[in-house]
Amino acid sequence: MLVLAFPIKSVRENQSVSERRRLDSWKEIAKYLRREVRTVIRWEQTRGLPVHRLPGGKSSRVFAYVDELERWLHNGGASKSDVVPVPGAGAAPAAASQQEPSRGRWLKTVAAIIAAGLASLAGVWGWARASEPAAQLVALGGELRALDASGRVRWTYRESLDVIEQPLLWSSVGDLNADGSLELTAALRVRRPQASQEAGQLVSFTPEGALRFRAVVDDRFHFRDGEYGPPWPGVTATAYKTRTGTRIAWLVHHFTWWPSLLVNLNADGTRAGTFVNSGWIQSATPSPDGRHLFISGISNSRQSNFFAVLDATHPNGHSPEPPGSMTECLDCPDGDPLLYIVLPRTDLSRLQPFPAAGPTVMTLSDGTFQVHALQSAAPNPATVVYEFVPAAQGNTAESQPYVLREVRFSDSFWEWHRQLEADGRLSHSSDACPERRGLEVQRWTRSDGWTTQQMAIR
Repeated sequence: MLVLAFPIKSVRENQSVSERRRLDSWKEIAKYLRREVRTVIRWEQTRGLPVHRLPGGKSSRVFAYVDELERWLHNGGASKSDVVPVPGAGAAPAAASQQEPSRGRWLKTVAAIIAAGLASLAGVWGWARASEPAAQLVALGGELRALDASGRVRWTYRESLDVIEQPLLWSSVGDLNADGSLELTAALRVRRPQASQEAGQLVSFTPEGALRFRAVVDDRFHFRDGEYGPPWPGVTATAYKTRTGTRIAWLVHHFTWWPSLLVNLNADGTRAGTFVNSGWIQSATPSPDGRHLFISGISNSRQSNFFAVLDATHPNGHSPEPPGSMTECLDCPDGDPLLYIVLPRTDLSRLQPFPAAGPTVMTLSDGTFQVHALQSAAPNPATVVYEFVPAAQGNTAESQPYVLREVRFSDSFWEWHRQLEADGRLSHSSDACPERRGLEVQRWTRSDGWTTQQMAIR
């Protein structure tokens, strides 16, 4: 009706903002509506209850205007059968007197017509809003929630009796299986109520919330010092493209001790490969061309950081361990890394607590990449940078895809060195440090086994 286009407002709507009655918390809003707090929160998420938020992120305060709540109620926002009213709550909105003056009845009639039109428009708007696709996944309140671009909950997921820990380790919204639609995938940490042990899960959903797959790790492996099995808490995950399709590299580790796994999954959740490391794998980075996976972390047998190159399509195998050592795996998957390098510990590293964060990998578009290995913790971390380049074109052996070209120390490395000198913990000066002459890097390849490479420092 044309009347919807007229700028007619009720007496309440003509009030200034400063004169409008405001409710300043979920508790006050719930009391006014005579409902429980959790009910009005759900109404705000699913029925468009007019609630406002002050700036400040997820934990920001909420407020609502009474006239907006009344209008929402008048337009059918709440269902009487939805929940039982809270006994003893505050008074409900007062009913209008039946003995109204004729002018008041006329205004009420006009307001009702406008409200009906607005309700119709709100229905169309609400339908459009409800059709917004889920744009992100968050862990909140022990469950997984899918939010649209405006932050409204589209659907939730709770795993049986398990509690989903927050924050998420990793999440992705993208077309993993190349079928033209988005999938929402996340790496979770879950635990049973009243239990401290965590386990890892990888779950994937359609935009509507249908579960595509749920992956858990229940592998058991035997090393010379015993058996290691579930639960396997998660670390992180990453999705990447290979010549055969999209893969997910999912990192998990033993809940107490040192073994860790890289679990490689296809886009449909089926297992594509498993790599076992005697020490925690802390990061996985795909090469720009999708041919290789770069992993890094800690080698327990060498008591140092490691860096390795895996075949991204067939990442099966295990870390090369000294024969007969306690960290040697007896029944791990067949296969080897293409390259496995133990990064030497420097004087700085030996004289300080070993950094909890493992090496990080930075890839470049020309195929070059750098491995940054921390030697000290914050606030002024010292770093050794190892730079690798693709093997020469004449060397086509897949067993040696990259060559270590140079090693450099960060400026902060020598600042730490001078501080340790001043503290009397180092007996030689930074200018006379033997490590300026180079570092011995231990490397392993399929063709050569373990060798030592002396690298000059630039």
